[in-house]
Amino acid sequence: MSQSTTSTASAGGQPTFETLAVNDEIGVRTVTLNRPRAMNAANQAMLAELSTAFEAAEADDGVRCLLLTGAGRAFCSGRDLSEAEPGEDAYAIISQTITPVLEQLWEFPKPSVAAVNGAAMGVGLGLALNCDVVIAADNARFSSPFANLGVALDSGGHYHLPRLVGMGRAMEMIYTADVIRGPQAAEWGLVNRSVAGSRLLAVASALAQRIAAGPTLAFRRQKALLRQAVGMTWADVNEAEARLQAELVTTDDYREGLAAFAEKRPPRFSGR
Repeated sequence: MSQSTTSTASAGGQPTFETLAVNDEIGVRTVTLNRPRAMNAANQAMLAELSTAFEAAEADDGVRCLLLTGAGRAFCSGRDLSEAEPGEDAYAIISQTITPVLEQLWEFPKPSVAAVNGAAMGVGLGLALNCDVVIAADNARFSSPFANLGVALDSGGHYHLPRLVGMGRAMEMIYTADVIRGPQAAEWGLVNRSVAGSRLLAVASALAQRIAAGPTLAFRRQKALLRQAVGMTWADVNEAEARLQAELVTTDDYREGLAAFAEKRPPRFSGR
């Protein structure tokens, strides 16, 4: 099924968008940032619509994986600076407009994949790094451009960068505003892998569909545990794993997995 959906309700009850395009296929909801003439810069309308799109995807049981990408030559070039003014209330803009959307994506309970083409900077970098898996085109460009503006990295960059690339490289990105292209981003561990730009959507869509066909209930529980495990002890993690496994062996997916193994066929998981 394919649908392009503005933030009012359409005749079928699905949200429709002005700055996004939405498509459903085989359990994967693809949300495409769709302001290509503006390099998909995030304006207030796009941020509001992303919030609606993430909420709708979470509530829809037919959505088993979220794929986030950008139309045209960029993933997201950052905040739309045509809306910026000197002396503006930056705290309110970040804490009330940008952070809540990134938090929705970070806490999105289902698997998420970012397919990054072209520029991913500022809030665009935040959107990419708040997904579970990031596939980058070889022409992808990651940067903390704030050294050129005299302000600070935001959109969760101080959280993600040192965890992914180490403190030294994080500081280098902040100090220089240098562009990190797809292959280098993969080498550094900023993204999972880099592929030819012509293959980006095919590779990312195939991965998202593979994830969507898997035991998504188990994936959701493991995603939550991985986030918690960063601050847990070894013993606490092992205890949590035992409790999780005790929960998952009661599910339909586990019964299906055992049956498929015994019958030597691929499993058909339902996510229940």
